[in-house]
Amino acid sequence: MYSVHCLEPISVPLVNKFYKQFSVRGRANKQDQCWVTKSNKIIAACRLQNKDDVLFLSTVFVDPEFRTQGVARYLLKSALDAQYSNIYTFAYRDLEPFYLGLGFERVSALPEHLSCCFANYVRQKRDIVAMCIYK
Repeated sequence: MYSVHCLEPISVPLVNKFYKQFSVRGRANKQDQCWVTKSNKIIAACRLQNKDDVLFLSTVFVDPEFRTQGVARYLLKSALDAQYSNIYTFAYRDLEPFYLGLGFERVSALPEHLSCCFANYVRQKRDIVAMCIYK
């Protein structure tokens, strides 16, 4: 079966290697919480970034070979359940039902530092919605 772990900062390069293998945008750094799902290897990863007094979920990716098996749900449920701060994310519109199922709500107001990022992504023509889990 699969196991989910929050990596120690020293292991962050493993997440970046996984992302690079699949040409995923975004790079983890040692200040991020990097969560992974492992089988015999990393098959999914996500980052929780500290953004002032909130967390920002980003760079959620599942190896295409393991998609549609509940891997992302298992990874995110484990990572989100371990948090005590509000968690924001920018979800692609077609994934909004998935994030709603995890407990996220669509939001119209964002903290200023996230609002700027959201506006930049929208200018890049990304079809995204701002969402939050309130803790």
